[in-house]
Amino acid sequence: MRHKSAAVALTMLLSLATLWGCSSARTVMVPVPPRVQLHSFGALGLVHFASNANLGLDAKTTREFESHIHAAQPGTRIVELGAADALLAAVGSRQLDAQALRKIGEKYGVDAIFVGSLTYSEPKAEVKVTDTTKLEGGVRFEVRGDIASKLVETRTGASVWSSSAWARRQLGRVNLSTEAGVSGTMRSGNPREEMLPALVFHLTEDFRPGTMRQRVE
Repeated sequence: MRHKSAAVALTMLLSLATLWGCSSARTVMVPVPPRVQLHSFGALGLVHFASNANLGLDAKTTREFESHIHAAQPGTRIVELGAADALLAAVGSRQLDAQALRKIGEKYGVDAIFVGSLTYSEPKAEVKVTDTTKLEGGVRFEVRGDIASKLVETRTGASVWSSSAWARRQLGRVNLSTEAGVSGTMRSGNPREEMLPALVFHLTEDFRPGTMRQRVE
């Protein structure tokens, strides 16, 4: 029995030593390249983002997008091509098809172009009842923004990258209670502009380098 107990104890000690060795293994953070390397495309064209908001927000979205690209991959050459309608008129086309893309590439010296859109929903109300006996609840008003973009080669018309992102922002809230009555709050800022940085940040995630933890033997 003593030999058996000693063997069991030795096995347990070896197992603990193995677990301790695994848990104490050293790890380091190593860089991870971006999923999409833009430098391989040469000069890139950027068509102004189109939205259902206003021209001011279109221009701001375009500047925000370009800024994120340059921050993610410094040295990326970007040529601003203006609004889609004016760009197509400049090359004598009515739609952004393969022929129009080739003309844009030749006229502006770009190998690929970014095109994108930004769409905001109408404000929506979400009703939530917290206590039916006391008639307590509230109504939350919010708006949603959806952004999408793609990178298209001018020579072939092939899409080489596409992505999308969305975000929500609260416009206001109304609370109802039989004891406290009706109360409400409204945002003082512009929720559409406020969500723009987050939308563009998530949209351009594929262009940013990252890091990952790697085990060192």
